[in-house]
Amino acid sequence: MTSTRRHLVVVSFYAPRPTVPLVRLLTAVRGTPAGAEFDVALVINRDNGAGAALVDWTDQVHRLADVVLERPNTGMNIGAWDFGWRTLKAYDGYLFLQDDCILKATDWLNAFVKAAADPSIGLVGESWNSGWDRPWHVMRKSVAKHALREHLINNRPANRVDLYLDFMQRHGVNPGDGGGHLRALSWFARRETLLAINGFLHGANYGECIAAEIAATKQVQAIGLRAVQLAGQPFACFGHADWAQLPDGRWQHV
Repeated sequence: MTSTRRHLVVVSFYAPRPTVPLVRLLTAVRGTPAGAEFDVALVINRDNGAGAALVDWTDQVHRLADVVLERPNTGMNIGAWDFGWRTLKAYDGYLFLQDDCILKATDWLNAFVKAAADPSIGLVGESWNSGWDRPWHVMRKSVAKHALREHLINNRPANRVDLYLDFMQRHGVNPGDGGGHLRALSWFARRETLLAINGFLHGANYGECIAAEIAATKQVQAIGLRAVQLAGQPFACFGHADWAQLPDGRWQHV
């Protein structure tokens, strides 16, 4: 695809999921002033060719997305995002969104572009996981009783932190002193940053995909840049279906 626009919005979608949230997001993105010009790439993850066919909504999706890409479902959302920018490398900046993000504000793209214009910043997101802003050994004890599926080392159940550190070590990523990171709900990065970190890592299963999420922040930090939350409060421009704001202003995973 050839375009004179400088930014690409890359939306990930898993084929078996309902299409309503995806169409809602694409419609909002197209219909809400962004403050900057952009193209849209939809990247569909598909399990062995299975999942919802695009028959019923192909025309609608192609009106809303400039390009539609399909790939095997590896690496989940981050795998789709990585595939999107590698396939379409001509843009200066990339906004990565999950299909169940919810647009909340105007000038939404310009907000990310302005934040990432700071040369000390390499990755901008909507939600920083401050609960992990602790040394790795402290986090290891904290999650010791939190067993999650597909958290394995050598096919044996492992402490979450051990798995994440093992994954980063195997991929040559410096994990830093602690686990704070940007959640992989929405990210923005300049092309030069993506090239410098050689894109995002792909997890082979659910546990490794969480490790890849954390690793993205660490990859950016390892080249001397910062990973930052877009605004003082999470979800300034894009909310997410899995996160709800409580009456006291805090956000809770639902």
